[in-house]
Parts: sequence; structure tokens; C-alpha cells
Amino acid sequence: MVWGWQIAWYLFLGGLGAGATVTSLLASRAGPRVGTIERAGATLAGPAVALGTALLVFDLGMGRREPWRLVYLYLNWGSPMTWGTWILTLFIPVALLHALSITGPLPPRWERPVAPVRRAAVRARGTLKVMAGVLAVSTAIYTGVLLSAPPSFPLLGSWLLPVLFLLSALSTGMSAAVVSGYVLARHEKAEFDLCSWSRIHIGLVVMELVVLFAWLTVGAASQAGGDSVQLLVSGSLAPVFWVVVVFGGLIAPVIAHIATATNGNSQVALAGEAGVLAGGLALRYLVLLAAVPVIIGPAL
Repeated sequence: MVWGWQIAWYLFLGGLGAGATVTSLLASRAGPRVGTIERAGATLAGPAVALGTALLVFDLGMGRREPWRLVYLYLNWGSPMTWGTWILTLFIPVALLHALSITGPLPPRWERPVAPVRRAAVRARGTLKVMAGVLAVSTAIYTGVLLSAPPSFPLLGSWLLPVLFLLSALSTGMSAAVVSGYVLARHEKAEFDLCSWSRIHIGLVVMELVVLFAWLTVGAASQAGGDSVQLLVSGSLAPVFWVVVVFGGLIAPVIAHIATATNGNSQVALAGEAGVLAGGLALRYLVLLAAVPVIIGPAL
């Protein structure tokens, strides 16, 4: 089996979009001090997952050569690909409608054609939030289920992989929403409270770190899985794993968020959010590189 570089980016963007939706929904319950995070997360979600899905279809090959065959992805209910196809097909428009329901009007030239849709979305805002939340969690989990489907790669077959990807999706989506929300708040000169998010993100990243090493421990129990784990922790992939994923993407962000929760310095936390994003992307590349035979364009 050959996985293209598009798969790594799909896993990253799909998870990020799902996590951004969950972050937006949490922010909607936290009050106006994080209003820009709510709007930024909702705005990012649909386009991120749509772009990731396009890369996934491109990687399938038939999406380029015989696009009419894509209809079969909707029909094989015994395949995780079919489950994911339906989840993504539903999530993207729901995420876009959810964004329309909570964001302000566009410039008049662009707002005119979408105004009726926006009014309908505003009326259905409560339903859209529920649907967006369910589909976001399903999308985040599916990014791990997609990789765990092939039975011949022990490191990918663990039930912990979907859990790891769910936590990573929530973390990267939160980082993207927080950074974008900060930029939006600066532009609008709006209030922006990062301290409460620092506490949430510390817990999320710590859980991700625990699950990551639990996944590696379970994977190392078999010979083939052990070879993949060795490649990650002490082989040729180890420098990127330890520096970018573990330290830059997990440990350093926790330190940054503790500092923010202690002294209120948002700049430190924002640097930590950038580390989460880089670590999340690197994690997905490394999972593919360590677990399966891959051709992945230019490596990290």
C-alpha cells in the first residue's frame, strides 16, 4: 500500500477543522470575551475539511482519472471509507451553515446572494450547533479509523489510534481557532481572554501525551509494530518525533500555557499554539512513515 503526501495533509486538515468546530461551540458558551474564537473556529472548519477532503479524493487516483466512480464510496456500508464519505459529505455544508449563522455580513457584493441562506441558518442555529458538534467529533475519530482499517500494519490497528487522532484534532483545531481569534480580536480591537483556554488546553495536551505513549507501548508488543515504534523513538525518525512532536507540539505548549495561566502573557501561549500545529502535522506524517510503506513527496 502506498500513501501519498495528500493523506497526511488530509488527516491534519480534517482533524483541525473538526477541532475548530468543537472549539467554536465551547466558545459560544463562554461569553463575549472569547467571541472572536467562536467566529474564527466556525469560519475555519468548513474550508479546512473541504480542502483536506479534496486532497483525499486526489490521493485515491480515481478522483482524477474516473471521477464518476466516486459514487461507489457512498454504497459500501461495510467499508470505513463509506462511513467517512458520508460523514465528510454532511459535515462540510453543516460547518459552512454554522459559520454563516454566527458571523457578520460580508461586503454587500458578496452578501447579497448568501443573505437568504444566512437568514435560514440563523433560524436553525441551535440545530446546526448540535449537528456540527456530532459530525465534528465523528470526523476527528474517522481520521484515525481510516488508517486503522488496513489489517496488515500493526501500529495502525490499535484502538488507541482513533483516540490519539481525536485528541490531536481537538488540540490543533483549538490552536488554529485561538490564533485566528487573536488576530481577529486585534483587528476589531475586541476583548480577548486566553487564560481560560490555557487551562483547557493544558489538560487536552497532557491527555494527548499519555495516549501517544500508550499507543506506542501497545504497538511495540508485536514484532512488526515494534519495528515501527523503534523507527520513531530511536531510529531515523526519532529527531523529528522527539523535537517537533513531543517537545515542540506537546511539552513546550504545556509550559507556555502554564506561564499564560500564571502571568496572563498571551504572546507566550500563542507561540505554544504554533508548536501544537507544527507538532500535529508532523505526527501525522510520522505515523504514516513509521507504520506503512510510503511515498510522501519531500519528507519533513
